[in-house]
Amino acid sequence: MPYETLPLDDEGCRLFGLYEASSAKEVAATYQLLYPSHCLLHLEYMHLVGALRAIRKECNDKRLAIEAHRSKMLELDSALMKRLCT
Repeated sequence: MPYETLPLDDEGCRLFGLYEASSAKEVAATYQLLYPSHCLLHLEYMHLVGALRAIRKECNDKRLAIEAHRSKMLELDSALMKRLCT
């Protein structure tokens, strides 16, 4: 099936906003790990690694929710087009 784009509805916009927020958190946490402070203790560093892992899971969950919503909307659009064309 070729890639189709649908306009974002309210739920799609809400999900995309949540994804953008978690993605920004992921970028910030990654930056902190890539460029740590010289006085960062090993325990604090490991805490940041755990936090990044949780943020990445959250970000991935949001991305999957967007994909599920998009698939649902494509199915509904396809069903509607079939009903209109028959």
